[in-house]
Order: sequence, then C-alpha cells, then structure tokens
Amino acid sequence: MLIILKKIAYILIIVAVNLYICSYLGAKLSARMELRRGYRITRVGGIGFPAKRFFSYLARGPEIDIWDFLLFIFSLLIWTVVPISADLVLINIDSSLMAAFLFYLIIIILNLSSQSRTHYGIVLGQMVKKIISVTSLAIPFFFSITSIILLNRTLSLKEIVDRQHEYWNIAYQPLGFIIALMSVIMVLKILRLNRKGTPGISGIDEMEGGGLSRAILRFSEYTIALFMAYLIVILYLGGYKNLYFIRGDVMLGIKFYVLFIFILFFEKALGSSISDTGLLMRINGKFLIPMSIINFIITFGFFIYRNIYGFI
Repeated sequence: MLIILKKIAYILIIVAVNLYICSYLGAKLSARMELRRGYRITRVGGIGFPAKRFFSYLARGPEIDIWDFLLFIFSLLIWTVVPISADLVLINIDSSLMAAFLFYLIIIILNLSSQSRTHYGIVLGQMVKKIISVTSLAIPFFFSITSIILLNRTLSLKEIVDRQHEYWNIAYQPLGFIIALMSVIMVLKILRLNRKGTPGISGIDEMEGGGLSRAILRFSEYTIALFMAYLIVILYLGGYKNLYFIRGDVMLGIKFYVLFIFILFFEKALGSSISDTGLLMRINGKFLIPMSIINFIITFGFFIYRNIYGFI
C-alpha cells in the first residue's frame, strides 16, 4: 500500500511540474512568436505567472459541475496507465496502449462538452459538431497506433519501449510518425479554434470567466498536449531507454521537450494559414486518413510476410 501511495505521489508531482513548465513555455514562446513581451506583470521572466493565472481563476468563483469534475478525474487517470519509467507505472496492464487511447478520447469529448456549455446549458448542436470534427482527427492517429501494435506484436506500452533497445520505431515507421505528429498538431489546432468560441454561444465562459471550471478546462487541454507528445515519444522515439551514457529519464525529458516545442511552433505557424475547422477536415480527409491507411496496409503486409510466410 505504501509503495502504491509513493507511486501516486511521484506521478502527481511529475505531472504537475511538467504541466507548469509546459504552461509557462507555451505562453512565453507564443508571446515571442507574436512579437509581444508577454508576462509583464510578474518578475523573473514571468516564471510565476501560471500560478498567478490559476489563482485568478479561483477568484472568479470556485463552483464546478459534474462534467468539470469528470474532466478533471480523467485528466489525472490517463497518467495511471502510461509508464513514466521502467519501474514507475501505477496500473501495469497488457493493453495499456488501448486504455490510454480510450482515456484520450474521453478527455477530448468531455473537453468539447465543456466548451459547448453556456450559462443556459449545453448547446447540443455545437457539441456534436465539435466532437465529430475532433474525433475524426483521431482516426489517422489510431491507424498509426495499430501499425505500431502490428510491428511490436503487443498492446503494452512497456513492452513497446523494451523492444526499441536496438532501433527506435521511427526507423521502421517514419510515415506513421509523421502522420501521428500531424494528427496531434491538428487536434491541438482545432481545440484552440473551438476555444475561441462564437459570441453568444460557446464564447460566453471565455468572456465572463468561469472560475475553477475554466482552470480545469485549461488543465485538460495541456493534459491532451502533454499526453500526446509523451505517447509519441514512447511509441516512436524509444521512450525512457538509455542512449549511450545518457540516462533514460534524462533522454525522456530531452525528447519530450524537443517534441513539445516543435509541436508548439508548428501549431502556431498554422495560425495565419488555417483559421477554420473546415480546412482542417479537408486536410484530414484527403491526406492524413488515406496516408495512414496506406501505412497500415504496408505494415500489415510486412507483418504477414515476416510472421506467417517467413519471407522477411
């Protein structure tokens, strides 16, 4: 029991620290890319601004409803099935990859439901439209995950990391890596577009505040970004495996933050050229989904030739 409590404490600390750092980096780099100073209220480079913003949310009102509570719980539960290191995983199950992907979809649905809520309830039409658009962007990511499953013949994230001791999966799945990365960037882009809202509908909470519920919504958005970046590192970039003389946890941090900053820059670069969800859906339907299916078919053919006929 004590070991489980220690693992829970370690996971919560690691998640909280990285969420804080990514929140700071996200706002700071966004300000620099937009040629504005940003964080002019606090000192020491604005390092205390994420905490100040959180307490400002609390000052607006601490009330939350059942949907906010579920969103917060699932944003924490998603970290229980992914291995932070070889020994630090709370729920070690053979199908941890599918469990993590299911939690990811639940968080997105709850997040979009919160974005569609006004002071008069949930705008059902808005919510269904957002859920369909974002979950369709998860289709190419799902095919990329399926290709990784075929390649490694396991649903366990720990086993996938262990099987990358010689070569990372990106060496076998370069197209799948690009598709998964683009899918994550587009999901974050469409969440940002949805968060802007429409005056009179989903933009009410954005304009008037929202207190703790608004803080939970932002927490879930950063959870989605961090989790997807971390999952790509686990699936394609060797995860927490040692690299020569560099420790695995150090390598994991380096790969994670390099990938997070790249996703942030790329998503921000799409700001001026892609400003509506319709264009994102067309890119997804005409490019990402077909390419992910082609990559899956190639991987499936390789799987058959290697494991059934023994030709490769």
